[in-house]
Amino acid sequence: MSSVPYTRTLPYVLRDQLRPGDAQVRILVGTFVSAPDNAHAVVSIGGTNITVPRLASYTAPVVGQPVYLLTAGLITIALGTVKT
Repeated sequence: MSSVPYTRTLPYVLRDQLRPGDAQVRILVGTFVSAPDNAHAVVSIGGTNITVPRLASYTAPVVGQPVYLLTAGLITIALGTVKT
């Protein structure tokens, strides 16, 4: 059985990439608009709707809820709902 090294896990990579300075990864907050299928989400960012892939664990999103988005270069992915 193989395991993923800790330095390749999402939490470790995010902490590393989001530290102050020359961050190559950013976290944005958008608003959930719709789900065209089980793998994508339409989100509104600054009044513009975009369709992005979403994590498989991001289930049952609700229209109008805020959503975390992870962006790096040309890739953006919906991570889940913002909990308050």
